Amino acid sequence: MTSNDTTTPPYATTVKPMAPPPENKDSIGPVVDVGLRFLLFATALVAIIVMVTSKQTKLVPFLGISIVAKFTQSPAFVYFVAALSVTCLYSVITGVVSLLVLMKPGGQFTTLQFHFVILDALLLGIVAAATGAAGGVGYIGYKGNSHSQWNKISRP
Repeated sequence: MTSNDTTTPPYATTVKPMAPPPENKDSIGPVVDVGLRFLLFATALVAIIVMVTSKQTKLVPFLGISIVAKFTQSPAFVYFVAALSVTCLYSVITGVVSLLVLMKPGGQFTTLQFHFVILDALLLGIVAAATGAAGGVGYIGYKGNSHSQWNKISRP
C-alpha cells in the first residue's frame, strides 16, 4: 500500500540557510561612535573646568570674615571631579581606538563595540554615582536640612 504520490506536503518545505548580510562600507555607525566620544570628551572637560575654577565667597555677619568654598573642601565634589577626569581620559582613549579601527581597511568594529558597551556601562555607573553624591551635597548646602539642624550655606 505504498503511495506513488511524490508531491511534498506544504508543511515540509525546506529552508535555505541565509547568507550573512554584506558589509556596508558606507555605514555611519563608526562615524557616529567617534563623534559621540568626542562629544563626551568636550562635555567632561567643560564640567571639570567649571568645577575646578568655581568658588563661592560668603561674608560672615558680625565678624567681617569672608569664607571661601571650593570643590576641594567636600569629598563628594572631589569624587565628582575625579570621575569626570577618568571619563575624559577614557573618551580620548576610546575615541582614538575607534578612529584607528575606522581608518583600518576591513577592521572588525562589531567586536570592539561589544567591549566598549561593557566599559561604557561601567563608566556610566561611576559618573552617575559621583553626580548623585555631588548633587546631594550641593542640595544640602543650598537648602539645608531642618531635621538635622544644618543651615543652608548659599543664598538664592
